[in-house]
Amino acid sequence: MSIHVPAATELVTDVLVVGGGLAALRAAWSARQAGARVLVAVKRKLGQSGSSANTSGGFAAAAPDLDPADDALQHYEDTIVGGGFVNERPLARLLAAEAPARLRELTAVGARFQKRADGHYHLSPSGDHRHPRVLVPEHVRGTDLTLPLRAAVREAGVEALENVLVVELLIDDGRVIGALGLRRDRAELVLILARATILAAGGAGRLFSVTSNPVDVTGGGYALALQAGAELRDMEFIQFYPWRLIRPFGSSRVPVQPSTFVAGARLYNAAGERFMEAYDPVRKEASTRDVSARAIFDQIRAGKAVDGGVVLDISGVPDDVFRHENKKVVERLDPHRIDYRTIRLILAPEAHFVMGGVRIDEAGASTRPGLFACGETAGGVHGGNRLNSNAVPETQVFGHRAGEAAARHAQAARPPGRADGAGVRRWIRRLAAVRDESSDVSPDLKAQLVAFREAMWLGLGIVRTEAGLGKALAEAEAVRNRAAATASGTLGDLVAVTELEHLAVTAACAAASATLRTESRAAHYREDHPATDSDWVATVACQDGRVWRRPLAVDVDEARRLTAETRPAKPADSSEFIE
Repeated sequence: MSIHVPAATELVTDVLVVGGGLAALRAAWSARQAGARVLVAVKRKLGQSGSSANTSGGFAAAAPDLDPADDALQHYEDTIVGGGFVNERPLARLLAAEAPARLRELTAVGARFQKRADGHYHLSPSGDHRHPRVLVPEHVRGTDLTLPLRAAVREAGVEALENVLVVELLIDDGRVIGALGLRRDRAELVLILARATILAAGGAGRLFSVTSNPVDVTGGGYALALQAGAELRDMEFIQFYPWRLIRPFGSSRVPVQPSTFVAGARLYNAAGERFMEAYDPVRKEASTRDVSARAIFDQIRAGKAVDGGVVLDISGVPDDVFRHENKKVVERLDPHRIDYRTIRLILAPEAHFVMGGVRIDEAGASTRPGLFACGETAGGVHGGNRLNSNAVPETQVFGHRAGEAAARHAQAARPPGRADGAGVRRWIRRLAAVRDESSDVSPDLKAQLVAFREAMWLGLGIVRTEAGLGKALAEAEAVRNRAAATASGTLGDLVAVTELEHLAVTAACAAASATLRTESRAAHYREDHPATDSDWVATVACQDGRVWRRPLAVDVDEARRLTAETRPAKPADSSEFIE
C-alpha cells in the first residue's frame, strides 16, 4: 500500500471481521475452518461486550427432534407473518432451515441450554411462534453462548485485536480491501489490509434515550457500510421491546420474557383497563412486539400511565412458571427477600433491535465487492419485525455463511492494492489533534449525546409522523456534520465523537427511510398513515445519501394463504394485512 500512516500498526490478513459478538465469532470461526487467515477487530472485549454478551440468548429453532409437531416450514411462515410480509424470502427460509444445524454446532463447542427432567430441551412459548421453539441458555445470559464460541475461535487460530474502533473501510478500485482502526487505549491507528471484510458490528440501540443495548452499540456497521458505498435496506424498521420492568428496578434493565404472557400475565393502565384487548383481540398480551410496544406507548402518552408505564398483573401465572421463565427478575428480588407477587410491577418499552441493515445475498455478500455482513448489521431476514429469539440463530446461520463466502472470496481475490488515501489522511489529522490519551469525555460532548438520543426517541421512536421524522432527519444531519468537524483534545473525546457520528449517519438513513414509507407496517408506525398499504410490499433502500423504493419478490399465493391462515389481529383503527 502506498500510504504510510505515522504511529500506526500495519497488519495483513485474508479475512477481517469487524465486531466481537455471536455473529462475528461465528463468521470468524467458519472462515478459519475454511482455511483463511482471520483477524477479528472488536471495539471492546471479544465475546464479553456488545448486545450478544448482554442478551438473554434465546435460540429459536424448529426440528422434529426438538418437537415432532414443528418444522422449518412453520418457523419460516411465522417469521414472514411476524415480519409484516416484507422479509427477503430466501433469507428467511435459510434462517429456519439451517438454525437446527447451527444449534447443534453451538452446543458441540460447549454452549448449554436448559433441559427438562426427562433430558429434552425446555422449549419456551411465545405469542409470535405457533409452537414453543425457544431454547433458553443455562444461565439466561448471552455469555453462556459467546464464551464457548470465543474459546473455539481462539483454539482455531483466529487473531483478535481488542479495544479497536474501526473508523474507515479502505477502498481500492471499487472493492473493500480492509479497514482503518483507532485504538481506544492509546492514540494510535491500526491499518488492516484484507482480501475480504465482514461487518458484524451489531445494531444501533444507543440512538435512543431508553434502550436495552449497552453503551458500545452505536451503529458503526451501518455507518461504515454507507461510507464504503454499500446499500442498506429496511432501516425504518426498529424494534422496541415492550416489556422492560421500570419498577421496582429503576435504571437497571430487567426484561419480562414473552412466555410470561402466553402463561397468563395481563397488562392494565391507570384506568384499570385491560387495554391489549383493543389492540389484539385474539392474542391480547401475547401479541407481537410491535403491537405491544405501540399499545403500551399509547397508554403512556394518553395520560393513562402508572409511574411512567403500565401495570403487569402476574396473578394468573403459576409461580413455578414465572420463576423459571423470568430468572433475572427472581435473581434481583430474592436476595432482598422481596416477593414479586406482592409488589407493583410496572412495564415500559425500550429500543431493542434494528431489523434493517446492509443488503446481503444468501452468502452474506453486500453490494460492494469484498464486503460481507451478518447478524444485526445485515438486513432482510426479519422484514419489519423480528420474532422472539430469532436474532441468535440469525447470527449463527448467516455468520457461518458469510465466513465461508469471505474465505472463498479471499482465496480468489488479488492482493490489496492502492487504497483511496483521503479517508486515511483525514484520520491522521484528527488523531494529531489529540493531546491527552485519557478516556475522559467532555461534559459538552456528553450533553450533545443525551440531547441527540432524546430527539431520536421523539422523532424516530415508536410512533412517527412526517413532521417528527423531518425534525429527526434535520437533527441527525446537523449532528453528523458537527461531529465530523470536531477537533478532539482527548482520546476519549475522539472515540465518543466518532460513535456520535456513526449514530447520526445511521439515524439519517433510518429517518429518511421512514419518511418514504407512507404506511404503517410491523414495527414502523406512522400516525399520519396508520393503515397498512398492500402497495408497500417492498423494501426501502438507502445509499449515497438517497433513499428509494425497491421491489420485493414475493409469492402472492403464499402471502394470501398465510394472511388467511394466521391473520394477525390489528388495532381497531388499522387496516388488515392485504397482499
